[in-house]
Amino acid sequence: MVLEDFLLPKEIIRFQSRKIKTLNDHFIFYITDQRILLHKRRGVVLKKDRVISERLDNIRTLYYDEKGLMKKKGVLRIETLSKKMEPIEGKVQDIKAIWQELQKYIKREE
Repeated sequence: MVLEDFLLPKEIIRFQSRKIKTLNDHFIFYITDQRILLHKRRGVVLKKDRVISERLDNIRTLYYDEKGLMKKKGVLRIETLSKKMEPIEGKVQDIKAIWQELQKYIKREE
């Protein structure tokens, strides 16, 4: 697995989605025990990776929404301590699964 090159020592993948769309590109969304990772690999001979990473500790708010009438799609917005990430879009069941899984890991304000 090429993603292993981007994992920290002893980091464990807890969740993997199907393809989702963000930043005008398609990625696989991973949740590890420490971070969220969005990974895309291109190229047949000369392979290039694109990775987006954010620590789970930094996630503060998750917004889930559905768009469309006939062909609905799920939309997830993630806010961290320092920024709002670009919306993540995909099939309703895929985005909802990511949202539900992330609920387990975000910090609750007390």
